[in-house]
Amino acid sequence: MRLGITGAQGFIGGFLCRFLSGEGHDMIPLDGFTRRSAKEKTRDDFPRRLDWVLHFGASTSIPRSFEDPFAVYANNTESTLLALEIAGLSRAPFLFMSSYVYGRPQYLPIDESHPVEALNPYMGSKIAGELISRHLGGLTGIPVVVLRGFLIYGDSRSPGRLIPDLLESARNGAPFVLKDPTPRRDYLYIRDFAALVRAILSTEPVPAGTYNVGGGETHRNLDVAELLRRLSPTPFALETADMPRRNDVDDISVDIRLVKRTFAWEPRYTLEEGLRELLSADRQRVP
Repeated sequence: MRLGITGAQGFIGGFLCRFLSGEGHDMIPLDGFTRRSAKEKTRDDFPRRLDWVLHFGASTSIPRSFEDPFAVYANNTESTLLALEIAGLSRAPFLFMSSYVYGRPQYLPIDESHPVEALNPYMGSKIAGELISRHLGGLTGIPVVVLRGFLIYGDSRSPGRLIPDLLESARNGAPFVLKDPTPRRDYLYIRDFAALVRAILSTEPVPAGTYNVGGGETHRNLDVAELLRRLSPTPFALETADMPRRNDVDDISVDIRLVKRTFAWEPRYTLEEGLRELLSADRQRVP
């Protein structure tokens, strides 16, 4: 297929570009048309004959979203509108990558019927993007698949996030300070996520809808840190502190039955297996 994709230089979008290209698909990066810096582009410049548009591009930093919420809303909603317009020109189904949007859980595990609530401007921009995508999809007749990703991890070098920071300590042996040991999070390995996207692209007719995406099992921050320290070939010290993030949530357990049933998909990697693979890949890159 001929697939338009935003976020091709990011962690998730970049991995999907490589993975889907390896599956034989023609990947068409769209960031040059959907970023705010591309305002000189006109509708006539937009790519045509796309079979899908996959929208992964966004400003994702939560701390930055508090510093400049207007810029985050403007960037994330505007890029979504432009990506939808490109999809409309090809009558292509649209995949919108959302995030955790449920605020403080009213019940666990969280299913897709749970009320949404923005605890930060980034989360608010994703809720807005979902509404825009569903509404314009309905107006234009374009099938829209919204994926509410919980914590997708892999070979990301984004500082300030638990697994990337732990992997950096495993690489260089530097001490790691775990600022908040207690929150529980659901983790999905990037290879399992890529397999889900492959299943979505091959499902006909397109089952438009909103789907939770996760591994189906939660782990405490402290358990993740201790697991990675145990697996790491390079010893590093682990310290704990009491420095919770602003508006953080204690437990995020996700119900993924809908996405599993709809796309005949199942996560294959446990957290330990995913971390082992990442550490093994690090060792293979060492000259």
